[in-house]
Amino acid sequence: MPKILLLSSSDILEKTFPQVPRGYDAHQVDAFLDKILRDYREVEANKLLLKQEYENLIKKIEELEKENKNLAIELQKYKNRFANLKEDDDVNLNNINLIKKIRSYEKYLWHIGVNPQTIKL
Repeated sequence: MPKILLLSSSDILEKTFPQVPRGYDAHQVDAFLDKILRDYREVEANKLLLKQEYENLIKKIEELEKENKNLAIELQKYKNRFANLKEDDDVNLNNINLIKKIRSYEKYLWHIGVNPQTIKL
């Protein structure tokens, strides 16, 4: 849970202390408070930047969740589509080797001037 700042930079800037005879040097106190004020302004600026970054990240998360949901739906469609296929159905190493051999034979036939599609079995 984020902590709420108790003071703002304007509270620090406008703060006045009563004059006392035995107290601190007002100029040294002002100089020190000026340093605190600069740091506090930096904290406030960082807070605004972090808030914007947080909002951008929330939007990005929402986009990614939506994309993830769409991809999950698409994955399920493909799972359903290919559910009936088995690992050895129609595609295996032997079939791939046969296709490569056929392709090399067709290349050779084209090379010697024969159209492989005109050959009748």
